[in-house]
Amino acid sequence: MAIKGPVAIILAAGQGKRMKSEKAKVLHEVCGRPMIQYVVDAARGAGAKTIVVVVGYASEQLYSALQNEPDILFATQSEQLGTGHAVKVCRPLLGDYQGPALILVGDEPLLRPEPLADLLNRQKHEGAACLLGTAELADPTGFGRILRDSAGRFLRIVEERDCSPEEKAIREVNPSCYVFETPVLWEALDQIGTSNAQGEYYLTDAPERLMTMGRKVVALKVLRADDVLGVNTRQHLAQAGAIMQSRIQDHLMTEGVTIVDPRNTYIDGRATIGPDTIIHPFSVIGGPVTVGANCRIGPFAHLRPGTELADDVVVGAFVEIARSKLDGGTIARHLTYLGDAVVGRDVNIGCGAVTANFDGSRKSETRIGDHARIGANAVLVAPVEIGRDAVVGAGAVVTRGKHVAAGATVVGVPARPLVPEAD
Repeated sequence: MAIKGPVAIILAAGQGKRMKSEKAKVLHEVCGRPMIQYVVDAARGAGAKTIVVVVGYASEQLYSALQNEPDILFATQSEQLGTGHAVKVCRPLLGDYQGPALILVGDEPLLRPEPLADLLNRQKHEGAACLLGTAELADPTGFGRILRDSAGRFLRIVEERDCSPEEKAIREVNPSCYVFETPVLWEALDQIGTSNAQGEYYLTDAPERLMTMGRKVVALKVLRADDVLGVNTRQHLAQAGAIMQSRIQDHLMTEGVTIVDPRNTYIDGRATIGPDTIIHPFSVIGGPVTVGANCRIGPFAHLRPGTELADDVVVGAFVEIARSKLDGGTIARHLTYLGDAVVGRDVNIGCGAVTANFDGSRKSETRIGDHARIGANAVLVAPVEIGRDAVVGAGAVVTRGKHVAAGATVVGVPARPLVPEAD
């Protein structure tokens, strides 16, 4: 198969022992999505056309999570012999490909595509064998340090465990973000050894090796501190989630969404929300959710994956909605659950109303027509259909398979047509 460039290689073979988990480290979620998915998106956004994910520990989990991505190939690192070895296992897969290879790690979900695209562009125009994206951190603990000469030119990378006290004081770090030219990358990797504290093949030795081969290597400080948080612990995971949540909400507010209290609101990055919608505190919008314009959400609302709200919908306090569509002007203000429901226009859902969508083995659909009114504490046992302009009385239970005709009013348990009192 011909490889389309630029190529991105994402290192994702590690176990992440400090996570204390059977799950592959890069599959732990940040704001509802696996970490590695953000790295894949950043590589694509930078222009990568082929992405090679290096797997090792829990490889089947990675295959399952990324199997539907057409531009992703997998290379297996059977033995954990270091980052240099992890890149080398990609060589048979890439064959005779000649061009830039963007190399990233799968546990840095905050990487943005813009600096990666900048690196690829500069590598092309400068003819460098290697460009490193670096960052300056107030606390560089855990990162390899960038060593430069008196003129500011790159000399080498020193891993923290191999640093002298003076080198540990350096704040410019290597967050494992590179662009290498192939096939010279393979030549450099063939020449590196394992004379280091870990006894591993360090990818970080490759830039220095390229310089000894007379090739150009440049280190560019193009990454921000919040781009390079590597997730190695649950604490790091929480920090990454907080930063990502801030980015998500900042983007939405820039696009015209009001978020009353960002610190007490959670919005998944896959959600789309229209302008002039107001999100009140303690609301959770999780997964791929669509919210139209001029909606009111919360407080304490929970919109689960598959929810679609048209314009001018009101979802109020302690309302939970899952896999449901609500048309324009519909209101569900209090203590309501709507699951697997299709709700028409200008419907009023009373306090405590529930769609009972699960019978213990399967989930069924509830359909509610335009302008219907569902009374407080009503229960609709799916599958069920409520007609246009129908009224379900307070506390009524519409049993499974029943149809409430358009314009009809039903009351009681089980629900039955309302009979007018005799004069």
